[in-house]
Amino acid sequence: MTKQKRLTKRFFNQVAREWYERTYDPRRTYRKFPSNRVRMEVALGEIAKLGLTGRLLDVGCGTGELVIELLRRGERVTGIDIAEEMIGRARANLISSGLGAKPDQTLVVGDLADFRPGREKYQAAVALGLLEYLDTDAELFSFLRRSVVRGGYALVECRNRFFNLFSANRYTADLASRNDFSKFLQEFAAVARYSPLSVRDIPRLQSRVSRDIHAFLRQACRSKAWFAKARPSFSSYPRGMIRRQHTPAVLEASARRYGFRLRHAVYWHAHPYPPRYEAEFPRIYNKLSILMAPLGYTPLGAWLCSSFLAVLKRQS
Repeated sequence: MTKQKRLTKRFFNQVAREWYERTYDPRRTYRKFPSNRVRMEVALGEIAKLGLTGRLLDVGCGTGELVIELLRRGERVTGIDIAEEMIGRARANLISSGLGAKPDQTLVVGDLADFRPGREKYQAAVALGLLEYLDTDAELFSFLRRSVVRGGYALVECRNRFFNLFSANRYTADLASRNDFSKFLQEFAAVARYSPLSVRDIPRLQSRVSRDIHAFLRQACRSKAWFAKARPSFSSYPRGMIRRQHTPAVLEASARRYGFRLRHAVYWHAHPYPPRYEAEFPRIYNKLSILMAPLGYTPLGAWLCSSFLAVLKRQS
């Protein structure tokens, strides 16, 4: 087991108890951005648009929220995760849901290198919050090639490297100092080819988002609670743990080696202003991020959003 894999497994075992509150914001306070809830909704939207049914796989399933939601929708789904504590919480959540699925068969502790799909492969696999922690793209795509049927789909979430142009932090400085910065800008200029909506759709969505933001800010100004600076305290990522970034073109190059083609990318977790200022008014910042979500379906999302969901189809 590599150092990165050991650190990742240890971290997610440690945070299993706090993970739901940390990433779903069940009370809708927006003191912390509900990242897992938002990306799950994006993934469910793409699954519905593609009409994916049958045998589905959630890779890196964590505490099982996506698995449970797909079961509620009548799908046959399996979840796999390397962290035993995460799977333990997922099984408890599944039992509490009352859906009747067998926890030990539905939610499995396993490593990508060792997991086998059995005689029947999956119609689609979803990997949210996984690729950034792996040592290489090949670890995931070799697994997906073994697990997904020809003609099936993989929905893979990535940290968006283009966001470094907007974030105004150390990643921006590192990016600007690289020798390939001009090539990176050329790639950014061509990002529209991966968006499900075109540049022409931006004004219409901007108008809608502006109305929603205006209505929210009028309401927020009447309540001091929205301006509270206190944020919940959660475990931090351990020193030495890597979280890799991608662009759609880089991901597509990796995927093609294993027979997958990138259809489009949906950007998510929009930022109203650079994240270094989030701590000033976190509740307003995170609520605005939610309201800006429709822009992630346009090329503008490549600039404003810190992550994207890649929709890939297996062709060979």
